Amino acid sequence: MDEKKTPAENSKPLHETRDATVRYVLYFGIAMAVAVIAAFLVSWGTLRFFEKHQSLGSPASPLAKGRVLPPPGAPLLQAHPHQDLEKYLAQQKEVLDSYGWVDRKAGIVRIPIQRAMNILLQNGLPIRNSKTPVGMIQPGEVQQYTVPQGYMPQN
Repeated sequence: MDEKKTPAENSKPLHETRDATVRYVLYFGIAMAVAVIAAFLVSWGTLRFFEKHQSLGSPASPLAKGRVLPPPGAPLLQAHPHQDLEKYLAQQKEVLDSYGWVDRKAGIVRIPIQRAMNILLQNGLPIRNSKTPVGMIQPGEVQQYTVPQGYMPQN
């Protein structure tokens, strides 16, 4: 198409010049209907074939056996996680605020955390061996820390 020509001189129109033929639209509709019906019949025939040749019985009910509990030791879902957390934190606070044995054979005990902090403030941390070079820490030792003057632990 030559765009330099005027519209009157242009011989090719810029749109379709004829409508869709009704006959071809009907053919397409009929072909689609036949295809849908054929697919339905094939599916129905396949279902009937397997019903006759593979009898599986009635489907099992999920409630037939009753409630099956997980084996012992498997993790369980929490019904009340907020209450469980409160209970756990209360148990941990009880451990932190009480005396008890950690290892009776080795003579290791636990003391309340406030008492341990007070003892640490009074006695200080262990001092490093003078034979150890500066910057080196012996296994099992803790670095020296000086408590600031007037420091009081918060209750």
